[in-house]
Amino acid sequence: MARAFGNPSDPETEWSDTEILATAHELVQTFLTLLRLERPRNDILDARCLPASKSSLISAFRLVIATEARGDVREALSSAGHILAQFQDRVGTRIPVTPACATNVDPTRTTAANVLEEILRQVDEDTRRLRDLLGKASSITESRFQHRHARTPSHDDGTYTWCGHA
Repeated sequence: MARAFGNPSDPETEWSDTEILATAHELVQTFLTLLRLERPRNDILDARCLPASKSSLISAFRLVIATEARGDVREALSSAGHILAQFQDRVGTRIPVTPACATNVDPTRTTAANVLEEILRQVDEDTRRLRDLLGKASSITESRFQHRHARTPSHDDGTYTWCGHA
């Protein structure tokens, strides 16, 4: 029996596990579509561009990764989920991040440089946090699906392997 969770858009109704998983898949698919359209590369984008809140998307990625049996798909989802780190609050217009030559750099830091430095620090923190979070979801799922293929210690001919391995 599926558990029911409160529907955030309508407190009178409840969502089943199946509906929650379907919603998570929709959120992830919408985010992947956004990535195909925006092509962020290494740029920093405002979190207001996201199709849902950043925390909702992170939860959706965790759930979709945790229920995906195929390792290659989990890895691809995890890589896409890491891009969420490039979406930060109060960024405004897209900030292109491309390597630049460090010649003729003014030693006095401007306010814009300080703001950019803070945004880049936050991107780095989010990237590390997402890598850990989504990696844990993937590894838990991997171990769960590996146990599904474990063999019983009994053989078809009725014999038994004491150590449980064939």
